Amino acid sequence: MRKMRARHAVWLVLVLVLLGLVAIFVTNDVSTALTEDDAAYAERVLRETGHGDLVGQKPATSFGEQVNTILAVQDAVLSTAPKNKGLPLGQPRELRDLYEAKRGLCYDRSRAIEKVLSHLGYEVRHAAVYSTEDGSSPLKALLKQKARSHAVTEVKTEHGWLVIDSNRRWIGLTSDGQPVALGALQDKSAEQAWDPRLQEDMSPILTGPYTYLYGLYSRHGRFYPPYTPVPDVDWGQIPYNVTG
Repeated sequence: MRKMRARHAVWLVLVLVLLGLVAIFVTNDVSTALTEDDAAYAERVLRETGHGDLVGQKPATSFGEQVNTILAVQDAVLSTAPKNKGLPLGQPRELRDLYEAKRGLCYDRSRAIEKVLSHLGYEVRHAAVYSTEDGSSPLKALLKQKARSHAVTEVKTEHGWLVIDSNRRWIGLTSDGQPVALGALQDKSAEQAWDPRLQEDMSPILTGPYTYLYGLYSRHGRFYPPYTPVPDVDWGQIPYNVTG
């Protein structure tokens, strides 16, 4: 009888711990839902940077039009927040906040790019990139406290996923018009010729060995509510790490 009670107690503790962990991760799930405020500021950002022609248009269907839209959105966000200074931790960092601050870093701008593209009807996903140039394994790079990192966006085009840089006017588009995502970029970055419309070289971290994780917004948990020391993750994007 005592053994049965002990077993029940152990199972009860395990269930409570599991439920607690689920509650913690659900609470820290980063929402990618587009709000009315996001939509309003997406249109404001486009209009005020010379890309107002995109407002109200139906999503482009041809690959060429999609690329033009992607380049325009990237330019709009980088022009809106040209100063390289991140938004404060523990505070909102949505499109309105970036617009009002006129500044941001990769993790702020990538979020803004994703919001604007989502408003225009595009499917996007967020990726955290960590350098492994020091010989670190992918797992060690993800866990290393001061690992060199970057945040980028990938957008789904007619011809596949395409990576968009959040600090430089560069996207994963080859000179022969092929989209490149992070996985393929690891194999192509050294020798690839890029589209001549790209105004800048790719970010240095993307030229060396790296690992990446879709759906991870921060490891410290202070980018999005409830601002607790639990990683900021959009769990809906995690399957991309398996499916590609």
